[in-house]
Amino acid sequence: MSVEPDPIESLRHHLLRRWINWGIVPLLICAAITLLLALWGPQGPIEGKQQTRLAFEIVFGIAAAVFLAGFYIDGHWTGAERVARKIYEAAGGNEGRRPKSWASSGAHRSALRSSAQIALGSIRASADAITVMGIAIGLVAIVSVLMGLPSNHAIQILLMGAAYQLFIFSRHPYYIRLAEAALNGELLPRADDEEKDQAQRTVWRQP
Repeated sequence: MSVEPDPIESLRHHLLRRWINWGIVPLLICAAITLLLALWGPQGPIEGKQQTRLAFEIVFGIAAAVFLAGFYIDGHWTGAERVARKIYEAAGGNEGRRPKSWASSGAHRSALRSSAQIALGSIRASADAITVMGIAIGLVAIVSVLMGLPSNHAIQILLMGAAYQLFIFSRHPYYIRLAEAALNGELLPRADDEEKDQAQRTVWRQP
């Protein structure tokens, strides 16, 4: 008889494996390619201080846009209120009652737990997407060297890529708390007339 894997441990391993394989390893590869191009690559077309400054502003802006896009996408896809609302609706939650009151029933709480895969799916999809997006920052560093920008500019972009990966890693504890709340049937949306709800008390304090 096979034993079902613990969903939290499975999620934790998934997040760490994806972060290393899709985030850290590609960033290191991009850093190595950037270094090789800076040392032995062809001279790029960018010349002069004004062209260099303008080109750096463009490539740095692209890298920053990727960072901000990842921040926004993750906040939207894994927001506690949004995920809680989707679970509540999938579990057949009564919109005419306060979610906390509706969930006080054992059957309703069980329905919430049965719909917890919605949270796990949202977490995996968001984490995978923003991790892959980080590769673009490393590619921008490579392009900057090919354009003829100084290597110190490429290093700044790579440092942004490292900061982006640290941001993703810092989200992992929040993902785990969100998943635990969903699996326990404790992730509930806010009622319209409540300032705080169980979803907030459980996972709203994000790192």
